[in-house]
Amino acid sequence: MQLIKKFCKGFGKELQLQNFNYEYNRVELFYKSQWQKNELSFTYLLYRWVLALFFLGVHIICMIVQFCDGKFFIYMTNWGFGMCTITQIIAAIQVTRWHFDLQNIRSLVQESGAKARMTRSLKLYWLIYNMSLSLALIISTVYWIFLHGKMNKPARFPVISVLTHGLNSVLMIIDFLIIAFPLRLLHVVYCMSTAIFFFVFTVIYHFSGGTDEFGNHYVYPILDWTKPVGCIITFAGIFMLYIIFWLLLFGVYKLKRVFNRAFSIVWSPHAVGLL
Repeated sequence: MQLIKKFCKGFGKELQLQNFNYEYNRVELFYKSQWQKNELSFTYLLYRWVLALFFLGVHIICMIVQFCDGKFFIYMTNWGFGMCTITQIIAAIQVTRWHFDLQNIRSLVQESGAKARMTRSLKLYWLIYNMSLSLALIISTVYWIFLHGKMNKPARFPVISVLTHGLNSVLMIIDFLIIAFPLRLLHVVYCMSTAIFFFVFTVIYHFSGGTDEFGNHYVYPILDWTKPVGCIITFAGIFMLYIIFWLLLFGVYKLKRVFNRAFSIVWSPHAVGLL
C-alpha cells in the first residue's frame, strides 16, 4: 500500500508543466548505469560500445540488402531502427567522454554538483532516446499483430525481420533497465511527433504516386490512403499505444528506482558490516 501511495505521489509530480522541458539537476546520471557502484565503470563503457556497434552493423546490413533504389527509407521500421542506432552511438560517445574525462566533462560536473546544467548534447540524447525507445515498442507491436504475413509481398529476409521488428525492442527495454537517467511522463508528447511526421510523409508519398518496391500504392496496408477511414483509425490506435507504453515504462522506471535503492542499502559498507 505504501508503494502504491508513493507511486501515485510521483505520478502527480510528473504532471507539472515544468516537466515538459529537458532539464534535470543530476547530470551525472546521463553518463552512468543505474546499477554501477563506482564513479566509473569500464563494464558499462564496454556495454555501450558493444550495443552501439551491434545496432550500427545491423543497420548497415539492412541498408545494403534492402536499399531497393531508396525504398528502404519509406518504412517506419527503418526509421525506428536507424533512430535506435543513432541513440546508441550518442550514448557510447557520451559515456566515453565521461569515462576518460574528455574536455573535462566529468570534472566540471563533479565541481558543479547539483548546479551542473544539462548540455545541448545531453538534451538531444534524452530526447532521441525517448523517441527511439517508444518507437521500437510501437514498431514491434504493430508489425507482429497487424502486419506479419499480411504485407502482400514475400518475406525475403526473415532473420533481418526478427532483428528489426523484435530484437530491437528487447535490446531497448534491457537498455532502459540499465540506464540511470529518468523518464518523464510529459515527454510522450515529443515521442508522438515521430508518428505524426511519418503519417504526414505517407500521405504526401501516396498522393505523389509513390509505391513500395513491389508496386503497391501504399507503404503499409494499414496506411492505404485510398481508404482514409482505416488510416485515421490506425493513427488513433498508434497514439493510444504510445500512451499505454509510456505509462508502463513509467511504472517500470519507478520500480527500477525502488530496487536500486534497496540494492544500494544492501551493498552499503554499513549493511555489509551488519551482515
